[in-house]
Amino acid sequence: MEKDQKRAKPGVWKNYFGMLWKAGLPWVLMVICLLISFGRAELTLLLTDKIGVVLKGKYADLNEAIVPLLILLALGLSIVISKVLVSHLEGILTAQLERNIQRYAVKQVFYLKVADVEKDDPREIVTRLTEDTAKSANFIVDLSANELPRLYFMIMAIIKVIALHSWALTLTLICVIPVIFLGAWVSGKITFKNRNKIQEKIALLTARLAEKIDNVEIIKSYNNQEKEIGSGNEVILQLDKVKRQGAIVDQINAFIKNMMWFLPLLLIIIPPAIYLFEGVMSQAEFYAYILLATSFRTYTAEHLDLWIYLEDAQGATLRLASILSSPSEKQTIKEVAPKAGDLVFHHVYFSYGQEEVLKDVSFTIEQGKKTALVGLSGSGKSTILNLIEKFYQPSKGQITIGGQDISKCDYEGYRSLFTYLPQNAPGFSGTLREMLNYASQTPYPDSVLLEVLKKVGLYDDLSSLGLLDYQVGYSGERLSGGQRQKMGIARLILSHSPYVLLDEATSALDAQASLNIQKLVDESCLGRTQLSVAHNLMTVVNADRILVFRHGELIGNGTHQELLLSCPDYQELVKEGA
Repeated sequence: MEKDQKRAKPGVWKNYFGMLWKAGLPWVLMVICLLISFGRAELTLLLTDKIGVVLKGKYADLNEAIVPLLILLALGLSIVISKVLVSHLEGILTAQLERNIQRYAVKQVFYLKVADVEKDDPREIVTRLTEDTAKSANFIVDLSANELPRLYFMIMAIIKVIALHSWALTLTLICVIPVIFLGAWVSGKITFKNRNKIQEKIALLTARLAEKIDNVEIIKSYNNQEKEIGSGNEVILQLDKVKRQGAIVDQINAFIKNMMWFLPLLLIIIPPAIYLFEGVMSQAEFYAYILLATSFRTYTAEHLDLWIYLEDAQGATLRLASILSSPSEKQTIKEVAPKAGDLVFHHVYFSYGQEEVLKDVSFTIEQGKKTALVGLSGSGKSTILNLIEKFYQPSKGQITIGGQDISKCDYEGYRSLFTYLPQNAPGFSGTLREMLNYASQTPYPDSVLLEVLKKVGLYDDLSSLGLLDYQVGYSGERLSGGQRQKMGIARLILSHSPYVLLDEATSALDAQASLNIQKLVDESCLGRTQLSVAHNLMTVVNADRILVFRHGELIGNGTHQELLLSCPDYQELVKEGA
């Protein structure tokens, strides 16, 4: 396991910095924060010089000392104001970065290939996109706004101490760095290993809890409310346990931080205190050195935070690495522009993992004709539609459209040729109007939408609910399965793509309603290429070509009448549907 993590680490770093760059950095605000931080560092150096000068001065009375003291006060206030200002701007910068990183990560997810998206639980992906991406902002803000000023101050401070010609002061000041960095390294390792595990557990447990809530209807139907409440409480207890583990990690880091404050302070104070007692160093020099050295310790200690931010961000990016590094459909080479024509499968094979779904399948879907795919469940029909939509790639073989290999076609241009209606006819939160216009670049007038609702038989059902302004709920849950399928048909009617793919698009309707809707689909698809996976064979008896599948193999190809005479499997399907 450790070897695997070591091998993955270079990819994590590459993905991490690549993500930051591609997300888009707010350069102007970053530069402003950087300049203010540089100003604060310079003011701190100037204050250490002025303190030594002021304390060495001989003043006859308070009036003579008032101006130098006011200068020191002004410098101190300037340092405080610059610190407050840069902290405020860093808060704005962090928020902007979080937003940009999340936008980039979400964009990456939506352009992933379907096979890569299906590797993870959707809820876990959402957790990664919202929580893990935010962890990167703290690191990049601290790095861009504070790191160079910190290094500048530390170098200048060492130069100033060297100029005192005291090897003991120089050595103890330099020794502050490894002490603090040792603490930073230890803290970073603890954070990376433990935070990574904790965040993974939180994402998994959150997904389990959401799953219970999503399936509340099933839970109620079996009267398992109390059982699932208990199960939910177990998840909550596990979440609490995981968060307490995180609190322990925070406490360990807090202890390390406090030690990194105390140990360097001893290194800083003891040598000059000895010099002061021996008379080697004056009080003015002592106070000036202490201010310089403690500021040096503070700046060096901030590297501890930077290291923790880095390791925390790296841990978060490790969880996002599979998403960020997976091939994007946007990266596909646009070798040819797709054009309409016959869709042809040439000796196509396809497997889900070790399970072979399609075996040496060859057929032609003629342009402008109606073709139907039939067969028992699991025979590979829906897989064919997924391959046509380029959701997956064949294991072997080739699919062409108009003589062009579809694997070489641009995804967006290719998919614009199709209207795809899956079996479950999913919807999204919003109004009926938004659902109907989902596939359209330009919204249709309400009059057109209402006419389509009448055609598919939804107008009367929804007229008392507000029609186009009706809120359909999460995933269209306030519509029945049949109503969602009719909504899908309505979108199909509104579309103008040359190809229409239907995956059991009327399965939630009764036999008569299914025939009525199919007739409406056939009318709207005149002149278009229609490919339909059918559970009700009566909806496809008029197809120009019917393809019969069994266990991933094409065993029948012909019209309804031809197959009744030549294909026993088709005869059996017809008999079962009668």
